[in-house]
Amino acid sequence: MERLARIEGERIGNRLILRVPVSFRKHRGRKEIHAAGAGPELAKPDHALLKAIARAHRWRAMLDSGKFETVRHLARAERISETYLARVVRMTLLSPKLVEAVLAGNPPAGLSLKTALEPFPLDWSEQDTWFA
Repeated sequence: MERLARIEGERIGNRLILRVPVSFRKHRGRKEIHAAGAGPELAKPDHALLKAIARAHRWRAMLDSGKFETVRHLARAERISETYLARVVRMTLLSPKLVEAVLAGNPPAGLSLKTALEPFPLDWSEQDTWFA
């Protein structure tokens, strides 16, 4: 069992000085503060998968609005491959349950950006077992 960090404090006049044991770590180019003994970390979302889902819905809306007639036109405007754009747009067909799990930071073990870009069942109940 992990011991909780001890926070120490002292009063000097009308000031209260607290000492909290923390460590600073670099993660993905950013500094993060980690409290010693703070317990299990909260689930962190898969940012690559989240970004792809957001792009999928954005691109789908652009296609549905008629701003771009075809995937080819949109892909040229976005300067990406047509096939990649089509595979990403297919993520709009993920079940709301799976998208919520991704947003909460706890997607099923089988759901990643790589697996979401591959063909998957369109039926939402089948997706639960497919990505399990």
